Amino acid sequence: MVKHLQNYFISLLTCLFLIGCTLGEEQVGFKRDANIILVKDMLCISTPQNDSYYLSIISIKNKDGSGLRKTYAGSELLAVNTKRCLSSSQWPMVENTAYTIHYTLLSTSTKLPAFRKVASIMVIDGRVLNLKLYNSDYLPSFISE
Repeated sequence: MVKHLQNYFISLLTCLFLIGCTLGEEQVGFKRDANIILVKDMLCISTPQNDSYYLSIISIKNKDGSGLRKTYAGSELLAVNTKRCLSSSQWPMVENTAYTIHYTLLSTSTKLPAFRKVASIMVIDGRVLNLKLYNSDYLPSFISE
């Protein structure tokens, strides 16, 4: 009985930590509609136009798994209109390299859910191309720089 309860709590905590599922209305789920563009030499994420959400955190990793994950607080990004942008000095983008990007939008209201978004991109000729996402892209490694 104790072993069963222990396994239940370990499974529940793993779900909460890795997948982002929670109990009740505050579910955090993955969304594929990440809107990432280039503005000049900056990588920018479009955020909702109203004040209901703010960018909490962003992390970037080479899609092939090489290198360390780089993680930034949303407050470290530059505000450009309705976008939050990483300058080239913060993140030196390499063309023709595939990246997986995770970011979280948190709500300013307790009634709205938070969203964890994921995108897989490659920059070619100054344009962002969206790549196919695989199951492994949704669960980032937790090693950061």
